[in-house]
Amino acid sequence: MESVIEIASVFLLSTVKFVFGGLPLALALGFPFFKAVVVTSVGGFTGSAFFVSISDKLVDYLKKRKHQKLIENHTPNPVPKKIFTRRNKIIVRVKHRFGLAGIALLTPLLFSIPIGCFIAVRYFKNKQQILIYMFVAVLFWSVVGSSFKLLF
Repeated sequence: MESVIEIASVFLLSTVKFVFGGLPLALALGFPFFKAVVVTSVGGFTGSAFFVSISDKLVDYLKKRKHQKLIENHTPNPVPKKIFTRRNKIIVRVKHRFGLAGIALLTPLLFSIPIGCFIAVRYFKNKQQILIYMFVAVLFWSVVGSSFKLLF
C-alpha cells in the first residue's frame, strides 16, 4: 500500500513541479532508475497534456475578464503599461533565439509545467507540436535527473 501512495505522490507532483518536485521526491523515496524515469515522465506527460488543453480556455477567460473590468470601470480604450520582469525578458529571449524547443526544454527546469505550457500555447498555435516538444523535454529531464542517482 505504501508503494502505491509513493507512486501516486510522485506522479501527482510531477504533473506540476517536475525538476524541483516529483523527481527529487522519487530519488528521495529510493525509486530505482527505471521506475523513477517512468513515474516522473508519465506524470509530466499527463500534466503537459492537461495544461496544454486548458491553456486556450484560460487565455479566453482572462481576455473576457479584462474586457469586462474595462466596461465596468468605463475606461475608454486604455493602454495598459507593459511590465517587463526578469522572467518575462528570459521568456522573450528564449522564444526569439530557440523557439518552441527552447521553451519546452526550459519548462521542467525553470518554469513549472503549467506555466511553461501556458507560455508555449500563447506563443505557438500547433498543439500537437507543443505536446511533442514538451514530452521530449520531460523525458530528457527525467532521464538526466534520475541519472544523478546512478552517478552519485
